[in-house]
Amino acid sequence: MRILLVQHDRQTRHNLEITLKDFGHEAVVATNGREALERFNGDNFQIIITDWMMPEMDGLTLVKEIRAMQRPEYVYIIMLSAKSSKEDLITGIEAGSDDFLAKPVDNNELRVRLLAGKRILQLERKLHDQKADLETANLRMKKDLEAAAAIQMSLLPKEAPNVSNLEVDWYYSPSEVLAGDIYNTFLLDENHLGIYLLDVSGHGVPAALLAVSLSRMLSPVFGEASILKRRLDVAPYYKLTPPADVARILNNRFQLDPDNGQYFTLIYGILNTKTLGFKYISAGHPELIRMRADGGADLLETGDVPIGFLENHSYEEHSLQLEAGDRLYLYSDGIPEAENAAKEPFEGRRMLETLGVHTDLNQSIKHLVETVHEWCQPNSFDDDISILAFKIKS
Repeated sequence: MRILLVQHDRQTRHNLEITLKDFGHEAVVATNGREALERFNGDNFQIIITDWMMPEMDGLTLVKEIRAMQRPEYVYIIMLSAKSSKEDLITGIEAGSDDFLAKPVDNNELRVRLLAGKRILQLERKLHDQKADLETANLRMKKDLEAAAAIQMSLLPKEAPNVSNLEVDWYYSPSEVLAGDIYNTFLLDENHLGIYLLDVSGHGVPAALLAVSLSRMLSPVFGEASILKRRLDVAPYYKLTPPADVARILNNRFQLDPDNGQYFTLIYGILNTKTLGFKYISAGHPELIRMRADGGADLLETGDVPIGFLENHSYEEHSLQLEAGDRLYLYSDGIPEAENAAKEPFEGRRMLETLGVHTDLNQSIKHLVETVHEWCQPNSFDDDISILAFKIKS
């Protein structure tokens, strides 16, 4: 090991240089702190043995200068001094020295201190390597999460379904890179619009994985995964699965796992775009909000259980007749459960008041999100936000 030896006394320096060579080390010598600092800046030393009292720059100042550099690799410093009081020891250690040897130096004691220093440097190197490995793993994980988030975002609607008498809008903001919320709206056929919003318990990767799996099952495209249409042998060769049957199928497939406690809530409905009749189920989800064209507002409670809570459960299907100018809002529980500084939840009543400020669909959603964030101040909002809404055009 190459050791920087800083000693102004020629005889002492010579003796220590020979001793270090006998121990199997290479000593690079400097006669004072200033010279040592120059050598240190131009080379790589992990151990420094320095005298305290020296001309031009003493050992104490040298140690402080080295510690101020904050190099990535640790430097182990042994201070030599004729001073031996407790106060001197404290001063040397506080300046940044790792060890302290009284002069004249005992060779056996120096050998033991060097062995201790070598072990500490090995531990520092191991910790440094482990930190580098963790940083690499974290970077890889971050990139993987960002890629997964991009996939999750790709499953959300990109444009509203082309329905002449319908306006659709949405808002999505995950609390982490990945979210347990997912929603979509799509044409099931020329007269029926499917719409859903679900919220998987928890956050992060487990919730997101289940949400992505569910989005495949709640797809309007025929396939083995989708459960929204059933094939028929006669025209029109399909039948739309009623919302209550959709909930029942999901409940049978996704019973609550006692190991992870994962479940999800769901609103799924079918809007007849001709008659404006809306049939839906709500499985443990917050109430639908209907803002009526006449200025009234309703929280449409259902009280059914989340998907996975009860085996062989039959979900009740609800019907709603919409009118021109009506707005319907589906949303995740992060909004009504958002708490202010006094731990008061935002609740549905405030949602009705907030959504009533604007009749424009986009402006009403934007105003709701801004109001909820203001409600949470000075705390930050720490839950997923998903809103999916549509308005019947007049």
